[in-house]
Amino acid sequence: MQDIHSRRFIRLPFWLSTALAILSSVLVLTLALTQPWLGLDLTVQDGGVVVESVSRDAPTAGALQPGDQVLSIAPSGGTAIALHPRDLMEEPDGLPLIADMRALFAKLGDMNDALRAGPVDLVLARDGVERQVSVTAASDRPLRDLPVVFWVQLVVGMTAAILCGWVLSVRSREAAAMFLVVSGVGLLVSSHAAALYSIRELSMPEGVFALASSLNSVGSLTFGIGMISMFLVYPRRYLPVWAPVPVFVVFGTWALLSFLRVLETPTASVHLPILVEMICIVIAAVGQFFATRGRPRDRAVLRWFGLSVVIGAGGFVSLIAVPQAVGFAPQISQGYAFALFLIIYVGLVLGVARYRLFDLEFWAFRALFYAGGVALLFLFDGVLIYTVALDRLPAFSLSLLLVAFIYLPMRDHLARVLSGRRYLSTSELFDMVSDVALAPTTDLRRDRYKDLLMELFQPIRIESAPEPVSQPVLESGGDAMDVPGLDGTGDLRMFWPHRGRRLFSLRDVQRVAAVVQMAAQFIERRRAYEAGAEEERQRINRDMHDNIGVQLLGALHSSEINRKNELIRQTLTDLRETVSNPGGEPIHLNTLLGDMRAEMSEHLASADIQLRWEEDDLPDVTLQPLVINSIRSILREGVGNILRHARADTAEVSFATKPGPDQGQLIMTIRDNGTTPVVLPLAAAKPGSGNGLRNIRARTEARGGSFSFERVETGPGSILRAALPLLTQESRHDLREASE
Repeated sequence: MQDIHSRRFIRLPFWLSTALAILSSVLVLTLALTQPWLGLDLTVQDGGVVVESVSRDAPTAGALQPGDQVLSIAPSGGTAIALHPRDLMEEPDGLPLIADMRALFAKLGDMNDALRAGPVDLVLARDGVERQVSVTAASDRPLRDLPVVFWVQLVVGMTAAILCGWVLSVRSREAAAMFLVVSGVGLLVSSHAAALYSIRELSMPEGVFALASSLNSVGSLTFGIGMISMFLVYPRRYLPVWAPVPVFVVFGTWALLSFLRVLETPTASVHLPILVEMICIVIAAVGQFFATRGRPRDRAVLRWFGLSVVIGAGGFVSLIAVPQAVGFAPQISQGYAFALFLIIYVGLVLGVARYRLFDLEFWAFRALFYAGGVALLFLFDGVLIYTVALDRLPAFSLSLLLVAFIYLPMRDHLARVLSGRRYLSTSELFDMVSDVALAPTTDLRRDRYKDLLMELFQPIRIESAPEPVSQPVLESGGDAMDVPGLDGTGDLRMFWPHRGRRLFSLRDVQRVAAVVQMAAQFIERRRAYEAGAEEERQRINRDMHDNIGVQLLGALHSSEINRKNELIRQTLTDLRETVSNPGGEPIHLNTLLGDMRAEMSEHLASADIQLRWEEDDLPDVTLQPLVINSIRSILREGVGNILRHARADTAEVSFATKPGPDQGQLIMTIRDNGTTPVVLPLAAAKPGSGNGLRNIRARTEARGGSFSFERVETGPGSILRAALPLLTQESRHDLREASE
């Protein structure tokens, strides 16, 4: 039961802030809808108040037309009130004196009283001709007539209050959450007050207008008080506990003076304290920058939230408060500028909810640079207009050109300086990844892999990952990142990138994944090269053993000097072809077998062994080099085994064909009558036996054939049998393409 009450208490700030936001919105909406309504959309043209449009169902429909200039308004038979362009100004703080603001409140109040009293006389002018019309204002303003800017300000205030209450409900024991609520309530009051008077049609009750304007000023200063105090304790408290007290005292007093309008000018009452607060926010954030040194998580929070505050609040101050303070009209509507504050509170929600806060640093920097570009554009534009006296269009064009040629080229450099990141060029990254993948040993590969990661991310340390890693993954909210190993290097874990100045992000994960993929391609190519090189070494080894060895054995057994020399010369020729030209030219099957018969007969004759040769209706086919080499090697190895081991006096070699697709298979059988078996039965031809029979098995199976070796059951001797396809895979492919 106590836990239930505790949870309800924790949720209380959220429900209270939500109720406050709804209550304030209902109050502002009610006041906005209960104002007298003429149905006019007024604007300032050529120093006068001009009708821009008239609603079709408005009380003034038919009586007024777009383009009419409204000169004055007066109750029937009463004193006329002349209209002035400043009567339409969105923010009365733009007037030079507090007395001027009071005069404006009184004037619009008189208009409101006249519209509520009954019919009023409007004096209009068009093309130099004046006329007077009498109209009666509607007592209420339709909901559909409220402009978009009204709803923008209403939503901004509600969002700020509700989100701050939510933060306090989940961080109820933290001073930063309390200060954030102060800022949220201040923004609620400021934006809702501005929403009420900034969308007035023509008039407003004097007391309502004056109170709303004062509340707008107080709310703005309260927002600044909360933000300054929050940055003194969040994300790290770096000043004494009492440090926020002077902030509340100084700016709270200033807010009270602003509310009472006791100062002489709006600049001293509102604009100057807001500007000072903004400077204090920046100073407090800079203090946090030093306080969070060596704390990557706190630094990530500061970068995102601090930049969002500078962009949101700073953008509003630079676009609205500063121009008004120096006597210029703001470049955009104050109502729309309030939307900048949403950057702060949306960023806050993402941070508190821990929705990958560290991923948003990139977007914070990008938003900062865009905001900086816009601010410079307006700055250049204002300087050219008010100091050089250029027209607006040429000034804006020249300002855009200056931003494009001065600011944009420096933006990437500023990003690298502020983020502290190391950016490798494509060629540098390519070279480093290739060095890792092509390293000859695992230890060297591991060292180069660590050097690459250190160069890319500059982590505080790199150690072995505690668990197997299949793909890059963030750990501990971005404090660390696990990365998979490369070809036996072992999986690794990196801690706190860029010397602990930030956290790992999803962009870092993507970057590591790209590096791993690139390295995997290098490794695959290296393995393919090594496999090809090994296969070529094996081929040369087999050819040396099967061909060169047999020919040298024949030369050894030959008693004739000339024959011995001829065999040695032939052996050297075959050796050169084996190493430098393994392909050779296609040969007809009958021609190949005729050459092999002559060669084998000479080898066997030199050892007093009789050769019996049988050919059974062999097909008329031309063989490719790979098949030729295999047939030669098998026959030479078979004869070499008889010469070395069999102690035979007769050798029988026979050929037959086995029908099948693609011209079938050639079956070669080599039989001897030796008293000593060449090797123990078929098991000896398996891996681990002598090179000769193992080479024959490898050749036949690699070509899609079969191999067997066994003793003769009815007498002495052994039988070697190999079945070899007459066409290679490449030949089959060529034949199919030709037939198609």
